[in-house]
Amino acid sequence: MSTATAFPRPIAASSGWSDGTGVRTPLSRLGFALFLLVNATLIIRPAEIIEELAALPIYEFLILGAVAASYRPILYHLQWPALKQQPITLCAVGMLFAVAASHASHLYLYGLRTSTVMFAKTLVYYLLFVAVVDTPKRMRAVMLVVAVVSTITVGLCVLDYMQWMDIKFIKHIKDHTDMRTYTGEELRVERMKGTGLFEDPNDISLLIVAAGVLCTYFLTDPETGPLRFFWLGPLCVLGSGLLCTHSRGGLLSALAAGGTIVLMRLGGKWAVAGAVAALAMLPAVASRQTQIDLSSGTGHERLLLWRDGFQAIKSPNLLFGIGEGMYADYAGLVAHNSFIHAYVELGIVGGTLFFGCFFFAALGFWRLWRMPQPLGHREMRRMLPFAAALTAGWATGLLTLSRTYVVPTFMILGFAAAYLNYAAMLVRPCGLLLYWNRRAATQLILASGATFTAFYLFVYVFAR
Repeated sequence: MSTATAFPRPIAASSGWSDGTGVRTPLSRLGFALFLLVNATLIIRPAEIIEELAALPIYEFLILGAVAASYRPILYHLQWPALKQQPITLCAVGMLFAVAASHASHLYLYGLRTSTVMFAKTLVYYLLFVAVVDTPKRMRAVMLVVAVVSTITVGLCVLDYMQWMDIKFIKHIKDHTDMRTYTGEELRVERMKGTGLFEDPNDISLLIVAAGVLCTYFLTDPETGPLRFFWLGPLCVLGSGLLCTHSRGGLLSALAAGGTIVLMRLGGKWAVAGAVAALAMLPAVASRQTQIDLSSGTGHERLLLWRDGFQAIKSPNLLFGIGEGMYADYAGLVAHNSFIHAYVELGIVGGTLFFGCFFFAALGFWRLWRMPQPLGHREMRRMLPFAAALTAGWATGLLTLSRTYVVPTFMILGFAAAYLNYAAMLVRPCGLLLYWNRRAATQLILASGATFTAFYLFVYVFAR
């Protein structure tokens, strides 16, 4: 069977959003409008700004409304033919069963119930994303909302960090630097925190990088003319915020995202030149962000956490893991690496599914970039480097954070899946991008096995 016949109807063309004439229904427009508000409240929580709203479940109300208005396309994406067309969604859905199995294998019924419900909420958000964001216009709308709201959030945090404003719901922290004075006293630095889901400095740094990619996308849009230079202001705010977090993971994430954009827009030579220039400039940033030491300090502490996690999943926990949320009970803290966290808590099965979400996203972007004929849609072609950079930057940040099950991670995966769903309609023959079959399963198993082995050997060598 040819590829074209194996993948006959691209997802974005079959999601059931129109009334049969190609015209959007009022219900579909309502669902998308509510989804935009869901993303706004996910990043900047009204209840933190206005105390009177603290008791109102605003986010829950909005997402339930969006799901109710979008149930038909959501159900479409859960059908087996659609799941085969989008392995990212297949892996995300599979993670729900992996989370349940991680506790069921230990007969821990309370954990089975609470963990399954917890991740089911995240999965609902992801499915809503891929269901309603099905055109380039809607992708741009989501990108615009996330960029603007993120800039506002980071701007408030920077103003409070600089003591230019006193915002009571933002509290910053003093943290280690792995540096000492000439007397041997450890230097500590104040790190900027965010709000809500992005309260931790490392979390807000990943949001900053993602928002920076989106702002750069709008900055490089020739259709907006001189107005596009407006986005230099938000980029300055975001850059200042990233420095204020003193986050090593955030810096690595920014380098990965920036390198991806340069690689896919300008080519490999420019990417190599940019990497060399970035490495040369790092010593000039004399801060916690450039002090990376695996033999001592927080870097070595994280290696020990990874080692304890690998020890915990030795037989009989290798297949289904020690249970979602149980890493800290074994190692004292979470892994500070989302991929190791998934392998340990969900076992080889669940860890492979989580890895698969990013693996298939990267594979789809790679195939699009390497196509002999570029995409026929101008905006989709221009969006490609930035969509790939979002995934690359976030995946790099997850190497230093345990954010395996949270909504922001699946927001990035949702955008990748939505982009690739629409791109599949533009590729000839259809199905050239992603399709779940024996070959795709084999590729995933081999790539996941190699990643797991690489993590294990890295820990074995350096965690002394």
